[in-house]
Amino acid sequence: MFLDVNISRCTSIGKRYARTDELGVPFAITVDSTSSVTIRERDSKDQIRVSLDEAASVIKAVTDGQTKWEDVWSSYPHHSSESADD
Repeated sequence: MFLDVNISRCTSIGKRYARTDELGVPFAITVDSTSSVTIRERDSKDQIRVSLDEAASVIKAVTDGQTKWEDVWSSYPHHSSESADD
């Protein structure tokens, strides 16, 4: 499994997401602050905000099939990111 960790603000997040989507990366993680990250799911383009401490366990639970993205999405602050690709 590959993850894209976006920590540079040199390029727009939407352009970075588009590049990783083309490569087939299932999740992108953008560092929001020293305590939280945004996780974006490639197929739905939906995003959730989680604490930095929870990020790895959320990704692991989804990729191991312990939970579905839809269930995770409904459990955390979220939004759709379709405009982020523009």
